[in-house]
Amino acid sequence: MKLTFLGTATSYGVPFVACDCAVCTSENPRNKRLRASVFIETAKARILVDTSPDLRTQLLRENIREIFAVFWTHAHNDHIIGLDDLRPICNKIGYIPGFADADTSDNLRRVFAYAFVPNQEANFPRITLHTLEPLETVEIGDIRVTPLSICHGKRAIFAYRFQTQNRVLVYATDCSHIPEVSREAMRNADVLVLGALRHQSHPAHFTVGEALREVEDLQPKRAFFTHIGHELEHDETNAILPPNVRLAFDGLKMEL
Repeated sequence: MKLTFLGTATSYGVPFVACDCAVCTSENPRNKRLRASVFIETAKARILVDTSPDLRTQLLRENIREIFAVFWTHAHNDHIIGLDDLRPICNKIGYIPGFADADTSDNLRRVFAYAFVPNQEANFPRITLHTLEPLETVEIGDIRVTPLSICHGKRAIFAYRFQTQNRVLVYATDCSHIPEVSREAMRNADVLVLGALRHQSHPAHFTVGEALREVEDLQPKRAFFTHIGHELEHDETNAILPPNVRLAFDGLKMEL
């Protein structure tokens, strides 16, 4: 598998609008973050996770021309509202399968009703939407994708486990608690991507310290933190992290 971080920011993006803090005014390109999303590909699969408000910019930057499936983590605006930017890809390849939990599916149909119409004409996003239950595995090409229930504050949302024949990637953004049944499925991944908003506590997101404790328990070979606020300067934060844990950054690519 090849993993590309399309965006690594919290819902505000970084820089924040109208903020003059050291990170928002930094010239370090790794402190400039679009809203969180990733792209996962193999020889037989092209998978997008979440349709962020910055999706058009992300697809252009990475020259992404094919998407075989979209998986949504939850229905918050910073994870769904870029769906309309899929129009050019739908014009090229037709309907794209989409996968989400029941709440997210309902919200997608409410906000983007025109995207889920059978036999929709060109120049519209065209999605065939499938509602998933936790631990209900689907196959996209040579990748097995399993949704895992995690807590985003009081809301139950999806993390995803992506598995090929010999590699496992777990993507869990916007997380504040991991139920035990999901925890077992997340252990010993080759790569764990986990949300880590800032150092100060937050009711719906792990802090850096909380995320590090999860990494210690889950024991991935490598871990990358995402959904990052403007409180975290990239180089300064990496300097205090263990060697196998890094902040992700926009455009980071890796082979599993």
